[in-house]
Amino acid sequence: MLTPLELSKKAFKTTLVGGYDKEDVNNFIKSVRNDYEELYKSVIDMREEINRLNSELERYRSTSEQLQKALTLAQKTADDIKLAADRQADLVIMQANIKAEQIKNEAKEKLKLLSDHYTQFSSEFSAYLATFMKLLKKLDDKFDAITNLNIEEKGLESSQLNEPGSQEEEQD
Repeated sequence: MLTPLELSKKAFKTTLVGGYDKEDVNNFIKSVRNDYEELYKSVIDMREEINRLNSELERYRSTSEQLQKALTLAQKTADDIKLAADRQADLVIMQANIKAEQIKNEAKEKLKLLSDHYTQFSSEFSAYLATFMKLLKKLDDKFDAITNLNIEEKGLESSQLNEPGSQEEEQD
């Protein structure tokens, strides 16, 4: 592409016969040079603008790639965190189930121990109660025997009081 300076410096050969009016040609060239200079500056400005826009576009592409990588990494991290949380939850549930099973087994053992103690206590209490009842029966029998003796003695005394001669007979 010709520069405006090259257009200004362009010289044409002149001829004496049938040539163009020099001033008219110079004015036209000057007009073309001015228009061309404006177009040339516009082209330079546009190239600079294209370069700036290409640079900005490249920056956006780079940012877009970085954002895409960041989003991908964030998604992977979120998936990893969710997976870890799921595993942790499963572990907590498993530990809770184990602990519940231990508590249940301990409760069963305590219940069996209490049941054994109750059975032993009940057996011992039944034996004690049977022994106590036998003792009460013996005491009751002895009390009855003593009471009967007392009644018999009182009966004899009262019959002796009522029969004076019979006391003497009994004494002999």
